[in-house]
Amino acid sequence: MLISRIISFGLLKNQHHSIVACTRCFLSSLSHVSLSNNDNNSKQSISSTKQTDDNNEWLWAYLRDRKSFMDLSEEQRRRVVEIEIQTLRESGDRIPEVIPEERWNELLNLPTIESRKTLYGYLFLRELYRKRRSAVVATNDIRRAESSKRRQTLLAEGKPPTNYPGYSSIFRHLGRQHEKLVREQLLLAPARLGEMLVIDCGFEQDHAKQHYLSNLIDQIQYLFADVTRYHSPSFVYLCNLSLRGRLRTAFEQRAALENMCFETTESSYLDIFPREKLIYLSPDSNNEMTTFDHDAVYIVGGIADITGKKPLTFGKAKRENIRHQRFPIDRYVKFGGGSGKSLTLDQVYNILMTLKHTGSWVDAFKYIPDRKVIERYSERTDNKRHDRENFGPKIGLNS
Repeated sequence: MLISRIISFGLLKNQHHSIVACTRCFLSSLSHVSLSNNDNNSKQSISSTKQTDDNNEWLWAYLRDRKSFMDLSEEQRRRVVEIEIQTLRESGDRIPEVIPEERWNELLNLPTIESRKTLYGYLFLRELYRKRRSAVVATNDIRRAESSKRRQTLLAEGKPPTNYPGYSSIFRHLGRQHEKLVREQLLLAPARLGEMLVIDCGFEQDHAKQHYLSNLIDQIQYLFADVTRYHSPSFVYLCNLSLRGRLRTAFEQRAALENMCFETTESSYLDIFPREKLIYLSPDSNNEMTTFDHDAVYIVGGIADITGKKPLTFGKAKRENIRHQRFPIDRYVKFGGGSGKSLTLDQVYNILMTLKHTGSWVDAFKYIPDRKVIERYSERTDNKRHDRENFGPKIGLNS
């Protein structure tokens, strides 16, 4: 135990040479003490010390030569991380009690201790949240048991079991199952009419960090919550969703996909819908979208990329020979200098559904957050500005 603390302390403070010397002195003094205490066990203690020294030779070399963490084998990196976790926990840092097995691969591929400490902090907070949630669930179970017992007592005495006014009326209490039923009924007609919206989940390999996947799942859940805003929302397909992929696994840890009234499939949208009906929405497209096409199936890339530097959706549309369009954002919205033009999935869904129901880009672009916008143009103002930019220089007017 003490050897592990000394070694890990050296890992954290980068005092490699002094740690190696102190550790070897500790081992030698330990062998001398064992020899003086018991001559009969001296050979066993010497051999065990030599065996320990041989087993940790890679660790001495790692400390002495200041090798990179990624140069170690997977088993050696796991050993270093175990020592690191033990030391950080004893020093009072935020370390979870148990590291989930699915997180070990990510943990062993982080090269610096700072990045690993960031992941430790995230796992610690998640573990703390789950503990608090478990305590709340246990409290609710106790409360429900007591309420059920009290209800049975009141019914045995011939008294009403609750003070809820709707108990003795024609009205019913609506719960989560009824909310799900309402969503299913809203999506039933669009599904039969073929009004579809596809979320392409085939960019999982481009989300190297787990944070991007969590952000993407948040956006899909926000989209699901916005379905009831519209009287005829488009039915949502999640295509190219691998059954054993990281995105599906992260989804199942949050909530079951079956409860979201979405259609999930591993198949490509090319195998489900006719190619001539598909339109890929990409900010890099040179084709500007003018109106909502009710016969088209719009595709939105499932990408939670803040930078937006790579034209992933545009490149995929070109490779698959699919029509592609972009929103006419610059005609109606002026963005700030430091704000990006990337939109989340729920914002794109709300823009499409508002355009579908109203036909107005001005109303649709109200779902772009105000923090990104400096100025919003109305349709009349935008037409004047567009005419001035196109015909002003030709007739001698300054733009």
